[in-house]
Amino acid sequence: MGILLIVIGLVIMTVLAVKGVPILWSALVAGIFVLATSGLNVVEGITTTYMTGFSGYIMNYFLMFVLGAVFGKLCEVSGASDSIAKAVVSKLGEKYVVLAIIVAAAILAFGGVSLFVALFTLYPLGMSLFKQADIPRRLFPGTYIAGAATFAMTAPFTPSTQNIVPMAYLGTTLSSGMVPGIIGSVFCAVVVCIYMQWRVGKVKANGEHFVPLAGEEFGNDDGKDIPNLIIALVPMIILILALNAFGLSVVVGLFVGVIAAVILYWKWLPHSMAAFWKDISAGAQNGIMSIANTAAVVGFGSIVTATPAFSTLAGIVENFAQNGNAYAAAAVSVAAIAGISGSASGGLGIAVPIVADIFLPMGINAEALHRIAVISSSALDSLPHNGFVNTCLQYTHTNHKEAYLDIFVVSVVVTIVETILVIALFSVMG
Repeated sequence: MGILLIVIGLVIMTVLAVKGVPILWSALVAGIFVLATSGLNVVEGITTTYMTGFSGYIMNYFLMFVLGAVFGKLCEVSGASDSIAKAVVSKLGEKYVVLAIIVAAAILAFGGVSLFVALFTLYPLGMSLFKQADIPRRLFPGTYIAGAATFAMTAPFTPSTQNIVPMAYLGTTLSSGMVPGIIGSVFCAVVVCIYMQWRVGKVKANGEHFVPLAGEEFGNDDGKDIPNLIIALVPMIILILALNAFGLSVVVGLFVGVIAAVILYWKWLPHSMAAFWKDISAGAQNGIMSIANTAAVVGFGSIVTATPAFSTLAGIVENFAQNGNAYAAAAVSVAAIAGISGSASGGLGIAVPIVADIFLPMGINAEALHRIAVISSSALDSLPHNGFVNTCLQYTHTNHKEAYLDIFVVSVVVTIVETILVIALFSVMG
């Protein structure tokens, strides 16, 4: 019964979030429900247990979120994101429009640009090309998510939040599980590219065309001066090298990336101090809101771990691991929580501490757990209630009926297969 109440609490949080209740409040309401139905002191549970998990997450990741968001804002304001997107699109051309969008989105994601910034950058370019190639706009959400929110989000070395979160709990690095992780990422990239290119031929064969919206205009270059491709890429390369090749901590690496972006993009940034710091503050506030939302979900996870039912749940997972495959047990645990909460990073924030407590004492390889957790967190997080999925559909003027099937295939079906592949590789390689 206790485990059922935990599941109901997760469902309450998810339903409230889907209905538009901010996750800060929906996580709190769900936490109160779990505390009350588990016979625990509600006031102590919120003021101590919940807030300990909430504040602990913010203490560990505040600078990472803020610096990452500031870096993305600098790429956006300077036009570096536009430069990279336009260069990729111009190279691949009209015949391979969807591949161009996937590659451009992946480059921006690998470079530390947030999902939202990259979406705002690529949508106008994508629609201009979709119009020229006569591809219906309903393929854009799946195309974009295929590039920005699959392999580029979960591969070794990428500075994504999903790849960073497990480090504190498992004592690992961004490159953990490198060989199986790279194989899985390449598999995912190839499959999503083939699928989306096939979809273009399919919809055209069905007689579908690009339909412009009233008053919608794309493809008009406003003549804005932006960095050339090389300059645009250099701060992103510096960031990736700082985090991986030079072994700097995440915070120090991001700080180096921000300084490099300010120096190299300075010509294209606002030269008014007031305008410059306004942009920096806007980026920082985006990071603060992001970490607060994720910390709220982690706080709920702290409540779950304090309930009597959690010991039973942990025992079930441990028994599954001992009598089956520990990697599979970890993947199922992370994927389920990420799916219910509708958030890969939130699911990781809840599940990875649990996974660490259960599996590390059993001698399970921490690097394998890291990579499997990161990949499996994106297997079910993009179900229909996911916040970014809904934002992407709304921003691109599509809906679930028109566009969600492609999102489901590239980000759920393909990622589940990738997770199974990586588990098999780690099992074989020990």
